[in-house]
Amino acid sequence: MIIKTSAQINKQQLIDNWAIVKYSTLDGSRDLSQDSGHFSIWKLSDNKICEYVNPIFEERKTCYDIKIENKSIRTSPKTFYEIEKLTNDTLIIIERLDGITGNDKIKKKWFVRTSKLQNEYLSTLKNDTAVVASAYFTPTLKKDIFFDVLERSVTNNDRNLSVKGNIIIYPKKQKINFQFESNDQSKKNSENIDFLKSIVEKSYQFWNLTGFEKYDQIILPYHIETQIRNNDGSKSSSMSFNFFKNDRKDLDKYQNRAIVIIENKKLAAEAYNKAMEALDKKKLDRAIELFNKAFDLNNTNVDALYNAASISLDKKDMPTACTALKKLKDFEQVEGTKLFNELCLKN
Repeated sequence: MIIKTSAQINKQQLIDNWAIVKYSTLDGSRDLSQDSGHFSIWKLSDNKICEYVNPIFEERKTCYDIKIENKSIRTSPKTFYEIEKLTNDTLIIIERLDGITGNDKIKKKWFVRTSKLQNEYLSTLKNDTAVVASAYFTPTLKKDIFFDVLERSVTNNDRNLSVKGNIIIYPKKQKINFQFESNDQSKKNSENIDFLKSIVEKSYQFWNLTGFEKYDQIILPYHIETQIRNNDGSKSSSMSFNFFKNDRKDLDKYQNRAIVIIENKKLAAEAYNKAMEALDKKKLDRAIELFNKAFDLNNTNVDALYNAASISLDKKDMPTACTALKKLKDFEQVEGTKLFNELCLKN
């Protein structure tokens, strides 16, 4: 794919920190590969992008080399981001991948400059001496301090941990207080929580507090969980973090969205391939069944639904076609919604 662009962009205006606030595909369909509430910040330099997927942990990032030229950010000889819009506060890019041409497959991202989001939040604080951290105005950890907590949860009777509360940082006193909600679960897991408390309260030197020096207290709400699993004699573990209060009002509109569930990508791909084989053999009912199965196993695969709908329409099987099209509408796919409204809402 070759897209010619002659206009230049202001590289210095582009080089900054940008927060992703919206995802879609080029035709306006929902990008099912992305979670609408997913945190992501791009730190753009002259020759590198670093993407941070957690506001607290500085080490959790992915970086790759880029070349900024004309109105594009090139990441490889065959892939680049086309800059559709760049203003003082807004960046909109279109992801261009070699061989991807369908408007419902090409991804589009909207960014806001993080300094704008910070200034908006700071304007609400006035002269407060205590500040509640938010996703875009928070202390960050220069080192992951929680690994030992997860290891202890595994070895301490395989007890899962779920604890909520506040981490309170005192920059002027150079100390940390770990507060947690007391309940039946926390009482049963008091040893692991006490260990977590000791780790956090000894971690002051690992926090980056740049910009917070004037505050007496920084309040960081948290919900920390560990999950221990035993599968066929092997043990696995994970630790999840939720920080801050949900102060993003723009997330409210996503609460009733159809939920993306990827049950098994491998089995979904196998079902899809078997559906294509059945289609080649003119076994249409079997193909529809397998396309629907592929979607049920991985409902980011909207192509499976479009195929099921297309075959059903050719067979004049409107109930089956409309069932598939209704799912496409629920998952906010533009063409599927259009077909559902045209074909399935008739009296």
